[in-house]
Amino acid sequence: MNNKSILLAGALSLGIASMASAAENTLVRGAAAADRGDRKPVPRASTQYVYVTGSTAARSAFYTAVTDGATVFDAAPTTVTQGNANPKSCTYMNFVGTLGGVPTIIKCDWSGSEAGIADLANDLSEQFLDDSATTGSTSTGPFVTSTVDLCMADNNISYSRNPGAKSATTGTEVCVIPFKWEKELGSAADLTGVTDQNIRSALAGGAKLAEFTGIPTDTNWVYITGRDHFSGTRVNSLGDTGYGIFTAPYQLQVNLDGSMKVQTDGNVLEDIGYSGGGAVATQMGYSLSQATAVDIANGNGAQPYNVVAYLGIGDATTAEGLGATPLTYNGVAYSVAAVQQGQYNFWGNEYIYSKNNASSQATTVYTKLAASTGISGHADGVTTISLTSMQAVRNGPTSDPVHF
Repeated sequence: MNNKSILLAGALSLGIASMASAAENTLVRGAAAADRGDRKPVPRASTQYVYVTGSTAARSAFYTAVTDGATVFDAAPTTVTQGNANPKSCTYMNFVGTLGGVPTIIKCDWSGSEAGIADLANDLSEQFLDDSATTGSTSTGPFVTSTVDLCMADNNISYSRNPGAKSATTGTEVCVIPFKWEKELGSAADLTGVTDQNIRSALAGGAKLAEFTGIPTDTNWVYITGRDHFSGTRVNSLGDTGYGIFTAPYQLQVNLDGSMKVQTDGNVLEDIGYSGGGAVATQMGYSLSQATAVDIANGNGAQPYNVVAYLGIGDATTAEGLGATPLTYNGVAYSVAAVQQGQYNFWGNEYIYSKNNASSQATTVYTKLAASTGISGHADGVTTISLTSMQAVRNGPTSDPVHF
Protein backbone atom coordinates (compact mmCIF):
# COMPACT_ATOMS: atom_id res chain seq x y z
CA MET A 1 0.00 0.00 0.00
CA ASN A 2 1.42 3.38 -0.97
CA ASN A 3 1.74 6.29 1.36
CA LYS A 4 -1.30 8.01 -0.11
CA SER A 5 -3.48 5.00 0.62
CA ILE A 6 -2.16 4.74 4.15
CA LEU A 7 -2.96 8.38 4.87
CA LEU A 8 -6.49 8.03 3.45
CA ALA A 9 -7.19 4.94 5.56
CA GLY A 10 -5.98 6.75 8.69
CA ALA A 11 -8.21 9.73 8.00
CA LEU A 12 -11.24 7.50 7.49
CA SER A 13 -10.47 5.69 10.74
CA LEU A 14 -10.24 8.95 12.67
CA GLY A 15 -13.47 10.21 11.11
CA ILE A 16 -15.38 7.10 12.11
CA ALA A 17 -13.99 7.35 15.66
CA SER A 18 -15.04 11.01 15.91
CA MET A 19 -18.53 10.16 14.68
CA ALA A 20 -18.82 7.42 17.28
CA SER A 21 -17.60 9.71 20.01
CA ALA A 22 -20.09 12.40 18.99
CA ALA A 23 -22.90 9.85 18.94
CA GLU A 24 -21.90 8.64 22.38
CA ASN A 25 -21.77 12.20 23.71
CA THR A 26 -25.22 12.87 22.20
CA LEU A 27 -26.60 9.82 24.00
CA VAL A 28 -25.04 10.93 27.29
CA ARG A 29 -26.44 14.46 26.98
CA GLY A 30 -29.82 13.05 26.03
CA ALA A 31 -29.83 10.81 29.08
CA ALA A 32 -28.83 13.70 31.32
CA ALA A 33 -31.59 15.83 29.86
CA ALA A 34 -34.10 13.07 30.40
CA ASP A 35 -32.89 12.74 33.96
CA ARG A 36 -33.32 16.47 34.54
CA GLY A 37 -36.81 16.16 33.15
CA ASP A 38 -37.74 14.23 36.29
CA ARG A 39 -36.82 17.29 38.33
CA LYS A 40 -38.51 20.11 36.41
CA PRO A 41 -38.67 23.33 38.49
CA VAL A 42 -42.12 24.14 39.84
CA PRO A 43 -43.36 27.48 38.42
CA ARG A 44 -43.55 30.14 41.14
CA ALA A 45 -47.05 31.50 41.79
CA SER A 46 -47.37 35.24 41.25
CA THR A 47 -48.04 37.40 44.32
CA GLN A 48 -51.72 38.00 45.07
CA TYR A 49 -52.84 41.31 46.54
CA VAL A 50 -55.81 42.03 48.81
CA TYR A 51 -56.74 45.67 49.50
CA VAL A 52 -58.58 46.60 52.72
CA THR A 53 -59.93 49.85 54.12
CA GLY A 54 -62.62 51.10 56.50
CA SER A 55 -63.06 51.48 60.26
CA THR A 56 -60.17 52.95 62.24
CA ALA A 57 -61.85 51.65 65.41
CA ALA A 58 -61.61 48.03 64.19
CA ARG A 59 -58.04 48.01 62.90
CA SER A 60 -56.59 46.68 66.17
CA ALA A 61 -58.75 43.53 66.04
CA PHE A 62 -57.96 43.16 62.33
CA TYR A 63 -54.22 43.47 62.99
CA THR A 64 -54.33 40.88 65.76
CA ALA A 65 -56.28 38.37 63.67
CA VAL A 66 -54.07 38.73 60.58
CA THR A 67 -50.73 38.54 62.39
CA ASP A 68 -51.36 35.49 64.59
CA GLY A 69 -50.02 33.14 61.90
CA ALA A 70 -53.04 30.84 61.90
CA THR A 71 -56.27 32.75 61.24
CA VAL A 72 -55.40 34.04 57.75
CA PHE A 73 -51.82 33.31 56.65
CA ASP A 74 -50.03 29.96 56.64
CA ALA A 75 -47.57 31.40 59.18
CA ALA A 76 -47.01 34.75 60.88
CA PRO A 77 -46.60 37.38 58.14
CA THR A 78 -44.03 40.13 57.90
CA THR A 79 -45.59 43.49 58.75
CA VAL A 80 -44.87 47.02 57.56
CA THR A 81 -46.78 49.86 59.23
CA GLN A 82 -46.76 53.63 58.99
CA GLY A 83 -48.61 56.43 60.74
CA ASN A 84 -48.30 55.66 64.46
CA ALA A 85 -45.79 54.33 66.97
CA ASN A 86 -48.31 51.60 67.86
CA PRO A 87 -48.55 49.28 64.82
CA LYS A 88 -52.18 48.40 65.67
CA SER A 89 -53.10 52.08 65.37
CA CYS A 90 -51.32 52.80 62.09
CA THR A 91 -53.14 54.26 59.11
CA TYR A 92 -51.20 52.12 56.65
CA MET A 93 -50.38 48.41 57.00
CA ASN A 94 -48.81 45.76 54.76
CA PHE A 95 -48.92 42.06 55.70
CA VAL A 96 -46.60 39.83 53.64
CA GLY A 97 -46.79 36.04 53.73
CA THR A 98 -48.29 32.98 52.06
CA LEU A 99 -51.93 31.98 52.04
CA GLY A 100 -52.67 28.47 50.85
CA GLY A 101 -49.07 28.31 49.62
CA VAL A 102 -49.59 31.40 47.44
CA PRO A 103 -47.49 34.52 48.11
CA THR A 104 -49.99 37.09 49.33
CA ILE A 105 -49.81 40.70 50.49
CA ILE A 106 -52.71 42.31 52.36
CA LYS A 107 -52.56 46.11 52.14
CA CYS A 108 -54.63 48.36 54.44
CA ASP A 109 -55.48 52.05 54.45
CA TRP A 110 -57.85 52.77 57.35
CA SER A 111 -59.85 55.66 55.91
CA GLY A 112 -63.09 55.30 57.90
CA SER A 113 -66.19 53.10 57.74
CA GLU A 114 -68.26 55.31 55.44
CA ALA A 115 -65.29 55.80 53.14
CA GLY A 116 -64.80 52.04 52.93
CA ILE A 117 -68.44 51.38 52.09
CA ALA A 118 -68.31 54.09 49.41
CA ASP A 119 -65.17 52.49 47.94
CA LEU A 120 -66.88 49.11 47.58
CA ALA A 121 -70.13 50.60 46.27
CA ASN A 122 -68.54 52.87 43.67
CA ASP A 123 -65.34 50.97 42.84
CA LEU A 124 -63.24 53.84 44.17
CA SER A 125 -59.52 53.78 44.91
CA GLU A 126 -57.45 54.40 48.02
CA GLN A 127 -53.74 54.94 48.67
CA PHE A 128 -51.74 51.96 49.98
CA LEU A 129 -48.11 51.35 50.88
CA ASP A 130 -45.90 50.17 48.03
CA ASP A 131 -44.14 46.81 48.42
CA SER A 132 -40.84 48.68 48.95
CA ALA A 133 -42.15 50.69 51.94
CA THR A 134 -40.56 50.33 55.35
CA THR A 135 -42.00 50.74 58.85
CA GLY A 136 -42.11 54.24 60.34
CA SER A 137 -44.21 56.12 62.88
CA THR A 138 -44.94 58.81 60.28
CA SER A 139 -46.50 58.10 56.92
CA THR A 140 -43.78 58.53 54.30
CA GLY A 141 -44.77 55.96 51.67
CA PRO A 142 -43.97 55.30 48.91
CA PHE A 143 -47.56 54.66 47.91
CA VAL A 144 -49.56 52.91 45.22
CA THR A 145 -53.23 53.37 44.35
CA SER A 146 -55.78 50.58 43.99
CA THR A 147 -59.47 49.84 44.18
CA VAL A 148 -60.63 48.09 47.36
CA ASP A 149 -61.61 44.46 47.98
CA LEU A 150 -62.71 44.45 51.64
CA CYS A 151 -63.72 46.97 54.28
CA MET A 152 -64.48 47.07 57.98
CA ALA A 153 -67.45 49.22 59.04
CA ASP A 154 -68.91 50.30 62.39
CA ASN A 155 -72.40 50.34 60.89
CA ASN A 156 -74.62 48.27 58.64
CA ILE A 157 -74.67 49.45 55.04
CA SER A 158 -78.42 50.07 55.44
CA TYR A 159 -77.52 52.98 57.75
CA SER A 160 -74.79 54.42 55.56
CA ARG A 161 -74.60 57.15 52.96
CA ASN A 162 -74.38 54.37 50.36
CA PRO A 163 -77.27 51.99 51.12
CA GLY A 164 -77.16 50.87 47.50
CA ALA A 165 -73.84 49.17 48.25
CA LYS A 166 -75.83 46.27 49.73
CA SER A 167 -76.40 44.75 46.28
CA ALA A 168 -72.69 44.92 45.44
CA THR A 169 -71.31 43.49 48.67
CA THR A 170 -71.40 40.57 51.06
CA GLY A 171 -71.19 41.36 54.78
CA THR A 172 -71.07 39.71 58.19
CA GLU A 173 -71.31 41.19 61.69
CA VAL A 174 -68.17 40.26 63.61
CA CYS A 175 -68.18 42.16 66.93
CA VAL A 176 -69.34 45.26 68.79
CA ILE A 177 -67.41 48.54 68.81
CA PRO A 178 -67.98 50.64 71.97
CA PHE A 179 -67.61 54.42 71.99
CA LYS A 180 -67.23 57.05 74.72
CA TRP A 181 -68.10 60.70 75.27
CA GLU A 182 -65.15 62.76 76.53
CA LYS A 183 -64.66 66.40 77.49
CA GLU A 184 -61.58 68.32 76.42
CA LEU A 185 -58.84 69.32 78.84
CA GLY A 186 -59.74 72.60 80.54
CA SER A 187 -63.51 72.28 80.10
CA ALA A 188 -65.74 73.18 83.07
CA ALA A 189 -65.37 70.97 86.13
CA ASP A 190 -69.14 70.68 86.59
CA LEU A 191 -69.55 69.25 83.08
CA THR A 192 -69.70 65.60 84.13
CA GLY A 193 -72.21 63.99 81.79
CA VAL A 194 -74.20 64.31 78.58
CA THR A 195 -77.63 63.18 77.44
CA ASP A 196 -79.11 62.65 74.00
CA GLN A 197 -80.93 65.97 74.33
CA ASN A 198 -77.71 67.82 75.28
CA ILE A 199 -75.82 66.39 72.33
CA ARG A 200 -78.59 67.21 69.86
CA SER A 201 -78.58 70.82 71.06
CA ALA A 202 -74.80 71.13 70.86
CA LEU A 203 -74.64 69.57 67.39
CA ALA A 204 -77.11 72.17 66.16
CA GLY A 205 -74.62 74.98 66.78
CA GLY A 206 -73.65 74.81 70.43
CA ALA A 207 -75.59 74.72 73.71
CA LYS A 208 -75.34 76.59 77.01
CA LEU A 209 -73.46 74.73 79.74
CA ALA A 210 -76.51 75.17 81.98
CA GLU A 211 -78.35 72.61 79.82
CA PHE A 212 -75.76 70.04 80.87
CA THR A 213 -75.37 71.01 84.52
CA GLY A 214 -78.69 72.54 85.56
CA ILE A 215 -76.81 75.50 87.07
CA PRO A 216 -78.28 78.82 85.84
CA THR A 217 -74.98 80.70 86.12
CA ASP A 218 -73.26 78.31 83.67
CA THR A 219 -73.64 80.62 80.69
CA ASN A 220 -70.62 79.49 78.70
CA TRP A 221 -71.16 77.31 75.67
CA VAL A 222 -70.51 73.64 74.89
CA TYR A 223 -69.52 72.48 71.40
CA ILE A 224 -68.94 69.13 69.72
CA THR A 225 -65.79 68.05 67.94
CA GLY A 226 -65.50 64.81 66.03
CA ARG A 227 -65.12 63.01 62.73
CA ASP A 228 -65.85 63.79 59.09
CA HIS A 229 -68.68 62.20 57.12
CA PHE A 230 -66.51 59.23 56.10
CA SER A 231 -66.61 57.92 59.69
CA GLY A 232 -68.73 55.11 61.11
CA THR A 233 -68.06 56.47 64.61
CA ARG A 234 -69.86 59.64 63.52
CA VAL A 235 -72.76 57.63 62.05
CA ASN A 236 -73.26 55.91 65.41
CA SER A 237 -72.93 59.16 67.35
CA LEU A 238 -75.50 61.03 65.27
CA GLY A 239 -77.79 58.00 65.18
CA ASP A 240 -77.59 56.95 68.83
CA THR A 241 -78.40 60.47 70.04
CA GLY A 242 -81.31 60.87 67.64
CA TYR A 243 -79.73 63.83 65.86
CA GLY A 244 -79.98 62.06 62.50
CA ILE A 245 -77.24 60.26 60.61
CA PHE A 246 -77.87 62.30 57.45
CA THR A 247 -78.29 65.65 59.23
CA ALA A 248 -75.21 67.87 58.91
CA PRO A 249 -73.80 68.69 62.36
CA TYR A 250 -72.14 71.93 63.47
CA GLN A 251 -68.77 70.85 64.84
CA LEU A 252 -65.57 72.74 65.56
CA GLN A 253 -61.86 72.11 65.72
CA VAL A 254 -59.40 73.54 68.25
CA ASN A 255 -55.85 74.79 67.77
CA LEU A 256 -52.93 73.86 70.02
CA ASP A 257 -53.24 77.15 71.91
CA GLY A 258 -56.90 76.42 72.73
CA SER A 259 -58.31 78.88 70.22
CA MET A 260 -61.13 77.92 67.88
CA LYS A 261 -59.88 77.01 64.44
CA VAL A 262 -61.17 79.27 61.71
CA GLN A 263 -61.82 77.21 58.57
CA THR A 264 -60.91 78.36 55.07
CA ASP A 265 -64.42 79.74 54.52
CA GLY A 266 -64.15 81.89 57.65
CA ASN A 267 -66.46 79.76 59.83
CA VAL A 268 -65.61 78.00 63.07
CA LEU A 269 -68.83 75.96 63.30
CA GLU A 270 -69.78 73.84 60.32
CA ASP A 271 -69.90 70.27 59.04
CA ILE A 272 -66.19 69.74 59.63
CA GLY A 273 -64.41 66.79 61.21
CA TYR A 274 -61.21 64.80 61.45
CA SER A 275 -60.46 61.85 59.17
CA GLY A 276 -59.25 59.69 62.07
CA GLY A 277 -59.99 59.23 65.76
CA GLY A 278 -56.34 59.77 66.62
CA ALA A 279 -56.56 63.41 65.55
CA VAL A 280 -59.64 63.91 67.74
CA ALA A 281 -57.80 62.37 70.68
CA THR A 282 -54.85 64.72 70.12
CA GLN A 283 -57.11 67.77 70.13
CA MET A 284 -58.69 66.65 73.41
CA GLY A 285 -55.34 67.34 75.06
CA TYR A 286 -55.26 71.01 73.94
CA SER A 287 -56.11 72.92 77.11
CA LEU A 288 -59.13 75.24 77.06
CA SER A 289 -57.87 76.96 80.21
CA GLN A 290 -55.36 79.00 78.20
CA ALA A 291 -55.93 82.73 77.79
CA THR A 292 -56.29 82.25 74.03
CA ALA A 293 -59.19 79.79 74.48
CA VAL A 294 -62.01 82.26 73.89
CA ASP A 295 -65.40 81.72 72.27
CA ILE A 296 -65.62 83.50 68.91
CA ALA A 297 -68.70 81.51 67.87
CA ASN A 298 -71.28 82.59 70.48
CA GLY A 299 -69.31 84.24 73.27
CA ASN A 300 -68.22 87.47 71.55
CA GLY A 301 -64.58 86.47 71.84
CA ALA A 302 -64.51 86.87 75.60
CA GLN A 303 -65.92 83.85 77.38
CA PRO A 304 -64.12 80.51 77.71
CA TYR A 305 -65.86 77.52 76.16
CA ASN A 306 -66.16 73.74 76.51
CA VAL A 307 -65.73 70.88 74.05
CA VAL A 308 -67.17 67.36 74.02
CA ALA A 309 -66.06 64.61 71.61
CA TYR A 310 -67.15 61.12 70.59
CA LEU A 311 -64.37 58.52 70.33
CA GLY A 312 -63.69 54.83 69.98
CA ILE A 313 -62.30 53.25 73.15
CA GLY A 314 -58.69 53.12 71.99
CA ASP A 315 -58.69 56.79 71.01
CA ALA A 316 -60.62 57.70 74.18
CA THR A 317 -57.88 56.08 76.25
CA THR A 318 -55.29 58.14 74.36
CA ALA A 319 -57.33 61.29 74.94
CA GLU A 320 -57.59 60.58 78.67
CA GLY A 321 -53.83 60.17 78.81
CA LEU A 322 -53.58 63.70 77.38
CA GLY A 323 -55.95 65.16 79.95
CA ALA A 324 -59.47 64.52 78.63
CA THR A 325 -62.17 63.30 81.03
CA PRO A 326 -64.82 60.62 80.35
CA LEU A 327 -68.47 61.67 80.72
CA THR A 328 -71.54 59.72 81.74
CA TYR A 329 -74.07 59.14 78.97
CA ASN A 330 -77.75 59.39 79.87
CA GLY A 331 -76.71 59.03 83.49
CA VAL A 332 -74.63 55.85 83.01
CA ALA A 333 -70.84 55.67 83.35
CA TYR A 334 -68.94 53.71 80.72
CA SER A 335 -67.88 50.15 81.42
CA VAL A 336 -67.68 47.05 79.29
CA ALA A 337 -70.37 45.43 81.45
CA ALA A 338 -72.66 48.44 80.95
CA VAL A 339 -72.30 48.04 77.17
CA GLN A 340 -72.87 44.30 77.30
CA GLN A 341 -76.07 44.80 79.29
CA GLY A 342 -77.31 47.59 77.00
CA GLN A 343 -77.19 50.26 79.72
CA TYR A 344 -74.46 52.42 78.18
CA ASN A 345 -76.10 52.59 74.78
CA PHE A 346 -73.26 54.09 72.77
CA TRP A 347 -71.85 51.33 70.60
CA GLY A 348 -71.95 50.08 67.03
CA ASN A 349 -72.24 46.74 65.27
CA GLU A 350 -68.96 46.01 63.49
CA TYR A 351 -69.10 44.38 60.03
CA ILE A 352 -66.66 43.10 57.47
CA TYR A 353 -67.72 43.57 53.85
CA SER A 354 -66.41 42.09 50.62
CA LYS A 355 -66.98 43.31 47.08
CA ASN A 356 -68.97 40.61 45.30
CA ASN A 357 -66.55 40.48 42.35
CA ALA A 358 -63.43 40.39 44.53
CA SER A 359 -60.60 38.01 43.62
CA SER A 360 -60.62 34.47 44.94
CA GLN A 361 -57.74 35.32 47.31
CA ALA A 362 -59.65 38.34 48.67
CA THR A 363 -62.72 36.14 49.12
CA THR A 364 -60.61 33.65 51.06
CA VAL A 365 -59.36 36.42 53.37
CA TYR A 366 -62.93 37.63 53.89
CA THR A 367 -64.17 34.11 54.70
CA LYS A 368 -61.43 33.57 57.27
CA LEU A 369 -61.99 36.92 58.99
CA ALA A 370 -65.80 36.61 58.93
CA ALA A 371 -65.67 33.22 60.69
CA SER A 372 -66.17 32.98 64.46
CA THR A 373 -62.42 32.39 64.78
CA GLY A 374 -61.64 35.53 62.77
CA ILE A 375 -62.25 39.11 63.90
CA SER A 376 -64.80 37.96 66.47
CA GLY A 377 -62.36 35.44 67.90
CA HIS A 378 -59.79 38.20 68.38
CA ALA A 379 -62.00 40.80 70.09
CA ASP A 380 -59.96 42.05 73.04
CA GLY A 381 -62.94 42.81 75.28
CA VAL A 382 -61.89 46.46 75.49
CA THR A 383 -61.74 48.17 72.09
CA THR A 384 -63.87 45.40 70.59
CA ILE A 385 -66.41 43.16 72.32
CA SER A 386 -67.25 39.68 71.07
CA LEU A 387 -70.83 38.96 70.01
CA THR A 388 -70.99 35.94 72.30
CA SER A 389 -70.39 38.11 75.39
CA MET A 390 -73.16 40.60 74.57
CA GLN A 391 -76.40 40.43 76.54
CA ALA A 392 -78.11 43.12 74.45
CA VAL A 393 -78.64 43.70 70.76
CA ARG A 394 -79.56 46.61 68.55
CA ASN A 395 -80.58 46.63 64.87
CA GLY A 396 -78.59 49.73 64.04
CA PRO A 397 -77.45 53.19 65.18
CA THR A 398 -81.02 54.54 65.21
CA SER A 399 -82.37 51.73 67.41
CA ASP A 400 -82.35 51.31 71.18
CA PRO A 401 -80.62 48.26 72.70
CA VAL A 402 -82.83 45.34 73.68
CA HIS A 403 -81.69 42.90 76.36
CA PHE A 404 -82.11 39.21 75.55
